Amino acid sequence: MENKDYPQLQPEAEQPSVIPEPAAEETGFVDFFADILPDQPVSEECTAGLPVDTSPAEPASGDQEPPVSGDTALLSEIQSAVESIIAQEEAANHPAEQEMTAPIPAEPEVADSVPAEPEIADSVPAEPEVADPVPTEPEVRSEEAAGDAPSEAVPAPEVPAEATASLLSQDLSAEDPEAIPEHPDGFEEMTNARAADAPVPTFERPVRKGRPKRKKGEFLFGLPQIAVTCVWLAIILVTGLTLGRMLWVCAADVLAFGREDKMVTVTVYESDTMEDIIEKLHEAELIRYPGLFKLYTDLAVDEGEIKPGIWDLNTMYDYHALVNMMSPSSSRTVVENVLIPEGYTCRQIFELLEENRVCTAKDLAEYAASGELKDYWFLENVERGYEYCLEGFLFPDTYDFYKNSNPRDVLEKLLDNFEFRFSEEMRAQIDTLNANVTDGSFGIHEVVIVASMIEKETAGNEESPRIASVIYNRLFNWGGTPAYLNIDASIVYALDGKTDLTTEDLKVESPYNTYTNTGLTPGAIANPGLASLKAALNPENTNYYFYVLNPAEGVHKFSTTLDEHNAFIATLE
Repeated sequence: MENKDYPQLQPEAEQPSVIPEPAAEETGFVDFFADILPDQPVSEECTAGLPVDTSPAEPASGDQEPPVSGDTALLSEIQSAVESIIAQEEAANHPAEQEMTAPIPAEPEVADSVPAEPEIADSVPAEPEVADPVPTEPEVRSEEAAGDAPSEAVPAPEVPAEATASLLSQDLSAEDPEAIPEHPDGFEEMTNARAADAPVPTFERPVRKGRPKRKKGEFLFGLPQIAVTCVWLAIILVTGLTLGRMLWVCAADVLAFGREDKMVTVTVYESDTMEDIIEKLHEAELIRYPGLFKLYTDLAVDEGEIKPGIWDLNTMYDYHALVNMMSPSSSRTVVENVLIPEGYTCRQIFELLEENRVCTAKDLAEYAASGELKDYWFLENVERGYEYCLEGFLFPDTYDFYKNSNPRDVLEKLLDNFEFRFSEEMRAQIDTLNANVTDGSFGIHEVVIVASMIEKETAGNEESPRIASVIYNRLFNWGGTPAYLNIDASIVYALDGKTDLTTEDLKVESPYNTYTNTGLTPGAIANPGLASLKAALNPENTNYYFYVLNPAEGVHKFSTTLDEHNAFIATLE
């Protein structure tokens, strides 16, 4: 049975017990108490001091009801207290059954009038003395009735568990009137108090798992602590020295410490990526660590800051100086008086411009093949895609360029000059040429091809119109079909500039071989000057079909027939 905390009862001073004779009206209480405890006689002392019910009795009926008097509330409280005590005794004998089935006793109603405190049985151990005893209820009520301020409520001390057990184990059949407290509040406090000896759950702390503790003085891998400390210090020292060494080496490369003074040339093309540029700088010994320079460019160099071009750099330049020298801010140096000779091919012009640091030959060739250009009228019938497709239209002249210029700017400067030089008057002469000389099929493209042949074959501007007449006579006056032009300059062009020709070279398979192909070549074989263009538009009216160079005089000998031509060649031998 659970031990409940009951309020401690203060012992009262012994007073002589007065047991009055029971009145006739109190028989109802005796009968009721006898019904509760049929096996235990109720002594007269148990009914002593109870108030007498003076209300008139109701008339008897068929079903006899218990008498109703003023002590009904008190009797109900006593009945509830007794039933609670009996239930607790049964629970002590059958604890498991009590937990499952025992009903919770209802709290008794508190009577309006509370009788005096009952005396404590001798079996209850005496309570320790309290310094300030709490006044009894009658005294408190008397003070309140007298108009004095109510005293502060003092909580009743708790009854020890032993005393509670002793009270509950008393025999209710005892004749001693002190065995049953006269005050019903004692029963209420005993039945509603919490058990003091309730079992307290205990929890076992789980065993912690982990590595066993090391012995004092030991550390990692069982080594002495001082040895491990020395190892860590050595690792930290070696790591610090290594990092310091790496930082110094990187700083020396970034700042160009310990470099020799040497100039090198680096060519950067339009198609070069940053990795290609870094590799060229590394090969030129301008940097030692490509990865470090790549990191620098990623952090400090904007896209497009390094410009294509031909750059003269010094090995003493640091990273910042290298980037600045290859940026547009350093390319505004003007290259003056760049002379492009008449009769130069596109390949020769590109190489010349690269030598003068204007632009790289590779970038010029690539842009000429597929780069975007202005809408020039003379390029309408030119098929792009070939690196020398602009042959014949890059007008030879003297130019001023910026160093490391954009390839488009360079090419358009040459094409603009051609458009300017080939005037409207010359454009009108094409129609005259078609009416008087050709079969009417010539345009600007064919005129430029003839002009390029004149440029490569003539020994001077004075004989250029006569060279033009020989070409046109072979094309349109050779028995009604085009003849072989047999121009050596076309073979030289097909062989990329080879001048010392052999008999086998004259048989080379190429659309530019005029010894094996009749008519004009697919394109110009050079970039003609203004004199050759005018001669192609205004040929002399002759009947010459052959010419050969006279080395002694430096001019050509023209002939009408093949026999005359061969006879003159014989005199040269």
